[in-house]
Amino acid sequence: MKFKKIYIELSDICGLKCDFCPSKKAIRKIMSKENFITLSKQIYNQSKLFTLHLLGDPLLLSDLKSYLEIAKDYNMKLEITTSGFYFDDKNCDLLLNYENIHQINISLMAFLSQSKLPLKQYFKPIINFCKEHIKYKKTSFINFRLWNLDVNFKAPRENFIIYEILSKEFQKDIDPTLTKNYLARHIILHQNKLFKWPNLSDKSLYIHGKCHALKDQIGILSDGTLVPCCLDAKGDINLGNVFKDGFANLLNSERLIKMKKAFEENKRIEKLCQSCEFFKTRL
Repeated sequence: MKFKKIYIELSDICGLKCDFCPSKKAIRKIMSKENFITLSKQIYNQSKLFTLHLLGDPLLLSDLKSYLEIAKDYNMKLEITTSGFYFDDKNCDLLLNYENIHQINISLMAFLSQSKLPLKQYFKPIINFCKEHIKYKKTSFINFRLWNLDVNFKAPRENFIIYEILSKEFQKDIDPTLTKNYLARHIILHQNKLFKWPNLSDKSLYIHGKCHALKDQIGILSDGTLVPCCLDAKGDINLGNVFKDGFANLLNSERLIKMKKAFEENKRIEKLCQSCEFFKTRL
């Protein structure tokens, strides 16, 4: 079984408190470098892309370089997802100089949920990073994310100051109604509807439905817990521990196989999945 994407949570620490985030942070803490090596040995050939995110912000790791080196050693093509608050010189150099980094996703929604920095101060290192990216014609993609539009795909008022800054910096008109606004070479503003994170306490509304989980994607929390998708940030659907049981063995576990087969039959058998509304964001 080869996935399109495996989500790897290097840590569940992000330093922020966003209203849209589904659970408490800093519970599982940091995946050790030794464990990341163990994991990389198990999964390096099991996916086309590896996303360093589930909860937490990888740019907060003091020794992120070591993790990038390990991934590079195992020829793992990476995607980095960050809040945008930690674009210091050190991290900018890392993101520019590792050729195995395919995409950098910057969640601009994280800024809108904070009062830590003025907008211009927040954007300054990010824009400088983009300018260096353009200057050196890097092959990676920078994706700005605004996933906070309403059900009618209408942008909230607070987005417009962000549109104004991006428009000024990149000399591009921003169309709030588009899913993608191309700002520069390999730099894109992505927009989507706001989605509600699934929760076991919610009513089971969606008994039927297919899913990309276990077919195209799977996730690994920083403590080694295997979860079916990137939305199971609490590890509610615990499919075992990759450090104890091994990734390959867990793919053949009874619970995982039942879930996958049910999705193929347009059924959602796990309670968490029955409250998941991510499918509503698809355009």
